[in-house]
Amino acid sequence: MMKALVFKAPKHFDVEERPIPSYGEDELLVKVRFGGVCGTDNRIYQGTKVIQAPRITGHEFSGTIAGIGAAVKGYHLGQRVSVYPMIYCGKCHCCLEGRTNICVNRTTIGYEIDGGFAQYVKIPKEAIACGNVVEIPDNVSDEVAAISEPIAAAYHGIQQAALRDGDTFVIVGAGPIGLFHVQLSKSVRLGKLIVIEPIAEKREMAREMGADIVIDPVNEDAKGIILDATDGRGADSVIIDVGVPSVLEQSIAYVKKGGRFVIFAGNPVGSTVTLDPNVIHYKELVVTGSSSSSADNQREVFRLLSSGKVDCSRMVSGVFPLEDWQTAFEMKANYKGVKTILDPWKE
Repeated sequence: MMKALVFKAPKHFDVEERPIPSYGEDELLVKVRFGGVCGTDNRIYQGTKVIQAPRITGHEFSGTIAGIGAAVKGYHLGQRVSVYPMIYCGKCHCCLEGRTNICVNRTTIGYEIDGGFAQYVKIPKEAIACGNVVEIPDNVSDEVAAISEPIAAAYHGIQQAALRDGDTFVIVGAGPIGLFHVQLSKSVRLGKLIVIEPIAEKREMAREMGADIVIDPVNEDAKGIILDATDGRGADSVIIDVGVPSVLEQSIAYVKKGGRFVIFAGNPVGSTVTLDPNVIHYKELVVTGSSSSSADNQREVFRLLSSGKVDCSRMVSGVFPLEDWQTAFEMKANYKGVKTILDPWKE
């Protein structure tokens, strides 16, 4: 038997004893080390993200391979892995265009399939076939590996921003993803990195991680500071890491002519924004989104972490046993710390 955190209904999770999953000849069994708490986990708890119950949630996790089906090749017992949770179909128009991150028919471990908030998790053959079982480098900790999935999503956002050496990059919001973007933007030699964030503690973290300018949008004129810093041109690329429609409306003014505006954060269902189409038209802005990522992105993140170019060791703000899941969820919901993780073996 094993311990697992089970979603029963909105506002109802229970820690239960469950049988350790049996696995078939084309499946793997992973002994979970840590599971990262995501904003989506809170949405499941609140009922705004609808999944079938009962379900073991948790789509961010690290662990070791504890069982290998007879038909599975290329893995060994005890191998440290993280599992990219989204399983693409390989047949829809998005997959055929190479954009598996927005697969029309995707399923996800932790949503449609039991996930990593448990002591063990079964990895289905479809996830293995997609290459989603990713080896963790020896010099990357299990704690950081457990949050590699959102770092990979942030990496895809950096790709969408199309940064080049010398660019001015503006990050709106210094929550976990915004701070990941601060770290990952070091993949190029930026001219200036500007972070906008109302919480002083997170502004300071952004500065310590390499931001050249941090702006308090409550008490400072963000647009004016950005224009001053760019000789009136505006930023080459702006990424929105907060799901607040009014912030999105304000932030498009930060972009230079010919620049890029990337909407990373999801907004509440039914949200609308008002944008002057002439701003997009006359400035020839590229307005795009960034959704999810891929196992290849996760491998690239591990390469960056292993090389030391990206350091996310400070991003884990607390480790909790499954029984204290509510504390971890509340910290996430109330923007306390950066990332909380669950340890299913901790008493």
